[in-house]
Amino acid sequence: MDQKDAIDILEKNILDNVICRNLELKPGVIATYIAGLSNESGGYIFLGVEKDETQFIINGISTTFQLTNILNVAISKLSSPIILDFCFLNFKGENIFVIKVEKATVKILCDEEYYIYKSNGVLKIANKTEQYDEQIPDKPTLFLSYREIDTPIVNIIEDNLKRLTSDGINISRYTRIPYKASFKEFMNGIQDHDVVLCVVSDGYLRSQACMYEVGEIIKDHHFNEKLIFVVLSENERKYYPEGFTEKIAANIYGSEVKRLQYVTYWKEKYDELNETIRGIDDYEAISDATRSLKEIGQIYRNDISEFMTYLADNNGKSFEYLCKNEFKDLLGWISKK
Repeated sequence: MDQKDAIDILEKNILDNVICRNLELKPGVIATYIAGLSNESGGYIFLGVEKDETQFIINGISTTFQLTNILNVAISKLSSPIILDFCFLNFKGENIFVIKVEKATVKILCDEEYYIYKSNGVLKIANKTEQYDEQIPDKPTLFLSYREIDTPIVNIIEDNLKRLTSDGINISRYTRIPYKASFKEFMNGIQDHDVVLCVVSDGYLRSQACMYEVGEIIKDHHFNEKLIFVVLSENERKYYPEGFTEKIAANIYGSEVKRLQYVTYWKEKYDELNETIRGIDDYEAISDATRSLKEIGQIYRNDISEFMTYLADNNGKSFEYLCKNEFKDLLGWISKK
């Protein structure tokens, strides 16, 4: 791709035949954009960019997203081969993803539907009337992350959301956030979801896998826009099997002393592992443990406090509160995405 053309469009605020999205990772949606542009005069798709009536707003997009894979899936949804090019482009210090779409010589369908470009988006043309019709939005998608032991709560959340939306929401479950080498797989898995909901219990905050991955996620401002948390308390014990004794409540609200207990927990984990490593004089034998020590240090020095502050600042909702208001807050939050 000739990056100069894309830069010229951005610098001169050429808004025609351009579709901008701050964060769009659904292959099906991107496929409609490609089809719409190819059925008109061609054009550009910018990811990590917004535009108003007069100018572009550069926000940037993480290069960790597997956008090439997403684009390949999008292309597979088209009825005929098309000509396009794509690349990451650094513009004014921000990375953006650019897709250049050429005008097609034949009608291009996406999943057997015909689209055309229209004002920073696409319109679907009805098959029978040949009149313009607004694109029908997909069902919102929700990704649930939780510890397997908290499944009773997750079942209630899922059942109520499906009931209240008349099954108008697609929900994916993941009982455990993948660890270390699986992080990219996890990131790819949630890219196609509008909302990521984490069910936070005491055990969740004491899980190295959960805290490491969530710590990485909340540092990415794109994911902050789609994250929501349900915080559990001891009031939820009635939903668990009889004889369940593990602590449930996540000490997020109220006493700073209670929140600092988690910092203390991770500091003790760090000291314990550090002391064990010091007693083993073999680098190869302790290489994995050394990496783990570094991660635990990051958790107790930064991530756990940042995460709990993030939750306390109204980013987390108690399960009891959500039940009392019929999950309206959660539904409203999802509907905005």
